[in-house]
Amino acid sequence: MRALLGVEFSRILARRVTRLFAALAILGAVLAGTILFVRSHRVDPSLNQYQQASIAREREVAACARGEYGIDESQIPPDTTLEQYCREFAVGFPEAPDPSFHLSHLRTVFIGTNVILMLLLMALAASFVGAEWHAGTMTTLLTWEPRRLRVLGAKLIATAVFAFVALLAVQALIALALLPSAIFHGTTSDANGAWIRALVWFELRAAVIAALASTLSFSIASIGRNSAVAVGGLFGYMAVLEPIVRSARPKWQPWFIYDNVATFITGHPVDFAINGRSMMAAGGVIAAYTALTVAVAMAVFKRRDVA
Repeated sequence: MRALLGVEFSRILARRVTRLFAALAILGAVLAGTILFVRSHRVDPSLNQYQQASIAREREVAACARGEYGIDESQIPPDTTLEQYCREFAVGFPEAPDPSFHLSHLRTVFIGTNVILMLLLMALAASFVGAEWHAGTMTTLLTWEPRRLRVLGAKLIATAVFAFVALLAVQALIALALLPSAIFHGTTSDANGAWIRALVWFELRAAVIAALASTLSFSIASIGRNSAVAVGGLFGYMAVLEPIVRSARPKWQPWFIYDNVATFITGHPVDFAINGRSMMAAGGVIAAYTALTVAVAMAVFKRRDVA
């Protein structure tokens, strides 16, 4: 099994699409870091522009909350105080923009990049096995190692490990690219030890989902013997089928993939969930879906004519 895993890791790293993914990740991180560094700047204490704007806004909010603006109470949404309405809904004194970059904003950055990276890694995972079926190299591999379950198992493990490590590596690269903006054009004071531990744990959960999602995509591509089957099928489910079922059967929400993925990564039930699960329960649902798909892929691969 160790030899098989070594072969599969070498094959994944040697593929041109993997190298293209790495090159795009490096280029994207460098561009993002450069643009942010140029556009952000530290607030000048002598000018105190941001602080003055914030103080002026708070003064306006306080006046609004005292009733000086004559806001009709019927305009205020339920369960919202006048002060909350003035601060969040009333126009005329928007929040002053902060031109500096706070290192604590990394979590917000990672939320967006996690989605993009997971989609790319799922496409890569599908292409790993889809390309083998297309090129006919699966038959050649089975002449060297005829134990089919060992072959597919090694491929699945290599795919999952690659996705897990790749997501963490790219996010670490992005963090390093944005770090100079926080040091020289912002602040790192709000990034304490507790924040760092929470961010690392957040990204580890995202990497677990990336590994499970890539394994799921690989398994579907193996069943269909084509990477397009996995990419198209998963996209169709997430973009079309699940939203339709969500509208027709809202009580099924605890079983939807998107809801459980969001709950597991964020660490708490999502805001829009009607019957949200706990973090561990949500992760268990995704793991169960993945395990079931892997079992089907194994059964099909064991009995399939690969000639």
